[in-house]
Amino acid sequence: MSSLKLLKEKAPLVICITNDVVKNFTANGLVALGASPAMSEFKDDLEDLLKYAGGLLINIGTLTDDNWQLYRDALKIAEKYNVPAVLDPVACGASAYRRHVVDDLLENYKISALRGNAGEIGSLVGMDIASKGVDSANVDNIGELALLANKKYNIPIVVTGEVDAIAVDGEVITIHNGSAMMPKVIGTGCLLGAVVASFIGLDKDNVFKSLETSLLAYNIAGEFAEKRPNGHLPGTYKVEFINSLYEVTDGDISLHKKVKKYV
Repeated sequence: MSSLKLLKEKAPLVICITNDVVKNFTANGLVALGASPAMSEFKDDLEDLLKYAGGLLINIGTLTDDNWQLYRDALKIAEKYNVPAVLDPVACGASAYRRHVVDDLLENYKISALRGNAGEIGSLVGMDIASKGVDSANVDNIGELALLANKKYNIPIVVTGEVDAIAVDGEVITIHNGSAMMPKVIGTGCLLGAVVASFIGLDKDNVFKSLETSLLAYNIAGEFAEKRPNGHLPGTYKVEFINSLYEVTDGDISLHKKVKKYV
């Protein structure tokens, strides 16, 4: 059974191929939570590291032709060693090039979970959701959006926004925890992708529970951070969010979770 206690006991190695803006924040967030991050971006190095990894994150935020090939190489190696991979399709609705890369990765490589905001996931399923670049967008029925993506790609889906949704094998829940301060700090969404990757390999027989635990731990930590002194200020919030990821417990999740079953 996936839990924060299990994550801290296993301290899974999580390979994060992510965008340049968020690497430090992502690494610190994972360490605070209890995982072991590695920001490796060299094929030969990945061949050695991925055999020991519990998860792989592919975040296309800093996209180049070279990085596109790196994503492909990493996913091939991860599949060889049966390492679950999480894809974060950053701003895939903002440019044709990004969409082409995401389509290639989803169609030709093994992706264990897709995590994006409503605008990104909406663009992939053909739902017209107004968004700007990498910014998130609001959607009236985020549970339905997650379900549409789950049916289209036949992989677990995590959609984030003011309300989050998880869809696995046609089963959907919505999560109503979180903080309005999260979008005020660059990298919170990208860190979530890495958190999902840190949990997804803990219990491969119960991916739904792993995803639920990852989002609840993350969102409840976000709530705690906002309530701390000066947590309403972005600079303070960023620091307190890392602190809260370090301190949040399974007991906190049980006490504060706000989860609704959609389907």
